[in-house]
Amino acid sequence: MFRLAGLPERCPVLLGDGGMSKDKYFRLDASQTRRNAMIDALRAPCYALCVTMAGFSSIARESGFDFMMTLVTTLGVWGMPGQVAFASLYSAGASLFIIFVAVSLANMRMLLMVISAADMMHLKSHDLPVWKRVFWMQFLAITAWAHLGVAQQKYPSNLLLPYYQGFSLTIFAFGTLGTILGFFLSDLLPLEILRVVIFVTPIYILLLIMNARQKANRLAVVFGGALSPILFPLIGEWAILVGGIVGGTLATLYGRFIAKWHLELVAEKS
Repeated sequence: MFRLAGLPERCPVLLGDGGMSKDKYFRLDASQTRRNAMIDALRAPCYALCVTMAGFSSIARESGFDFMMTLVTTLGVWGMPGQVAFASLYSAGASLFIIFVAVSLANMRMLLMVISAADMMHLKSHDLPVWKRVFWMQFLAITAWAHLGVAQQKYPSNLLLPYYQGFSLTIFAFGTLGTILGFFLSDLLPLEILRVVIFVTPIYILLLIMNARQKANRLAVVFGGALSPILFPLIGEWAILVGGIVGGTLATLYGRFIAKWHLELVAEKS
């Protein structure tokens, strides 16, 4: 392990993905972990989220949002499906009640991610007041949740909250920047281009999850993605929600029962 002159020994230099052995992560403090998380976010996720939010800004502006309304939507909702639903229903003249219900349903997927992230970070063990828990969970995005799962394999549990703080705040800042830039870029670039970039983050998340170590996570994406177009002619827009629930359930059942049974069978044969 190499380190730069003048740096303390407990602050190792990262050399790519394999530059730090796993035991070194246990020697970091909270501030060093936040710095590592910011570096992880700056490698690709923040740029993907920045251009995605720029795409949302073009949709919001076309729907009749002014600059402040677009910015507040990103800061308050912080979830692409909910933000797009808000802009689409607003342009259609829907009532505030319908918009509230639609945005709530679109972001309902975040509830399970919040529970999962809080469990991964052992949030209760940090003895935070309720308002601080709500505050930090507001910054949760699927990008942060996916990277938190990767960080869980390297960092000790007591450092996962600092990692999440550094990572989520970095991508939040870039998402806000993308919202600001995208609102004014619509004067310079064709709307078709800005609408396309909105898919950058979903594609990035898909690639990230497909490379996950846990086979159940990859199977959940495969099952959900295969079921959604099959269910769409039957239940319409509910196909994504139902396909995700069924796909995740099948993947979980595989991980808990079929894979376990296979390992036991191999152990008996050996």
